[in-house]
Amino acid sequence: MKRKKITALIIAAATVLSVAGCGNNKETQVKDDNAPLTYWVDMDRSLASRVQTMGETPFYKEAEKRTGVKIEFVHPPLGQAGEQFSLMVASQAMYDFVEYDWFKYSGGPSKAIEDGVIMDLTSYIDKDAPNFKKITSKGEYADIYRRGSLTDDGKYFAFSTLNTGKYRTFGGLIIRKDWLDELGLAVPETIDEWTTVLRAFKEKKGATAPLTGLSGYFLVGGNAFNGAYGIGKGLYLDGKKVKFGVLQPEFKEYVKQMNLWYKEGLLDRGFATTDKKIIASNMTKGKSGAAIAFVGSQMGNYLSQMQEDKSYNLVAAPYPSPKKGEKSKFVAMEQDVPPNYLAISAKCTQPDKAVKWADFWYGDDGYMLLNFGIEGESYTMKDNKPVYTDKILHNDEGMNLSEALGMYTRATGPAPGINQAPEYLEQYYRFPQQVEAFRLWSETTDVARKSEIPASIMPTADESEEYAALEADINTYCEEMVLKFIIGEESIDKFDSFVESLKTQFNVKRYIEIKQNAYNRYLKR
Repeated sequence: MKRKKITALIIAAATVLSVAGCGNNKETQVKDDNAPLTYWVDMDRSLASRVQTMGETPFYKEAEKRTGVKIEFVHPPLGQAGEQFSLMVASQAMYDFVEYDWFKYSGGPSKAIEDGVIMDLTSYIDKDAPNFKKITSKGEYADIYRRGSLTDDGKYFAFSTLNTGKYRTFGGLIIRKDWLDELGLAVPETIDEWTTVLRAFKEKKGATAPLTGLSGYFLVGGNAFNGAYGIGKGLYLDGKKVKFGVLQPEFKEYVKQMNLWYKEGLLDRGFATTDKKIIASNMTKGKSGAAIAFVGSQMGNYLSQMQEDKSYNLVAAPYPSPKKGEKSKFVAMEQDVPPNYLAISAKCTQPDKAVKWADFWYGDDGYMLLNFGIEGESYTMKDNKPVYTDKILHNDEGMNLSEALGMYTRATGPAPGINQAPEYLEQYYRFPQQVEAFRLWSETTDVARKSEIPASIMPTADESEEYAALEADINTYCEEMVLKFIIGEESIDKFDSFVESLKTQFNVKRYIEIKQNAYNRYLKR
């Protein structure tokens, strides 16, 4: 059955790629140093209605002028990148560049090199990529950048997305500042202060769901209030030791508190099934006074929607920590090396050219183009800082901010190069409350980074299947049980039995062990 499935994938892939006009089997092609390089990447959604390929944008046209290299883009249908990636790999009809999360390849990037799918770039980077080599060798984040770009056996497998600066957290606790002012209350920092505020919202403002948010932030996946107890929820680092938050004694105390808030009506009674539309309605119609939300897609939208109400005001609250005034170790943080990599296919006949082109994005010129676009068109320099022009901020062709930025930059999402320029982020958000929000949360970056398990670690090929099965079972069980404890379907008295079940029935020890071994290998890169 497995062989039949693989055969079917190959046939399907060959058909799909033929229709897409791939014809990119390098084994049958004669090397042509003047031939364009082909580039497979998921289309920027903000551009889908504007261009057929990303190569049509002013951004990539300018890149061609500066590098002298022509790129031909191939995009999978929107929403089908994962499926099309598998089909492409199975068919062995690879493009020169493939931008993807290569840790999703079965066995990871090391196995992809072993399988002859992508190139080992180590010798090329030493010779032809001085910018990338420098940033992964020297500087504040060099160790993180380097390890995030290497396999466990020390091979450079791709050009990574490297985030710069300290702005890493773009979602967290937001609260009605106008309500706080009216009630004579300060922005809460501790669990006790949050309890006082939420009670006041319920009793004096008539809020029926004082605190709202998606279920994941309260259960096991995301971080919100658990930092007040000094623990993460899922897997996290305590020094160099991997821990699972649910097993820690403090997690029981966290669940007790959420249960108390739920019973008292301070936590949204519908949080288990709520969605962003419901949260938006709650936050703009006086049903909720606080939420766990994103700065852009939620906080900004609420402020925009409520502009006619001059009193309406939202601000960010710090992630709670065990002691007032301390920085939380646990926040919803984007990593320094997010899971997005530009690999070069093993079938590429112009690897020197490909490496030099990719390296462009890690130099000063590439950094400015990637984050700000073309000087004089999309930005100008004022007081030695890049400032977007009206072509970006007030586009006269009907493009919104994301669309305009997508035409001239790749700043709005992960992209190979040095990303997340602070000046970009500070101009992207419409309201000063949004900028102040991620500035506030950025104060925790250096502390919180130490608890984050890097996205680029992974089990060995032999461990991968076992780990995936353990993770699926453990997370499902934990989500179900923690929800039941919070809403009172299970007595908190049974929490210790729940933890014991994780140890005896779900082999959580092995789950942690595999991740620990992977992290140990990461540290040796």
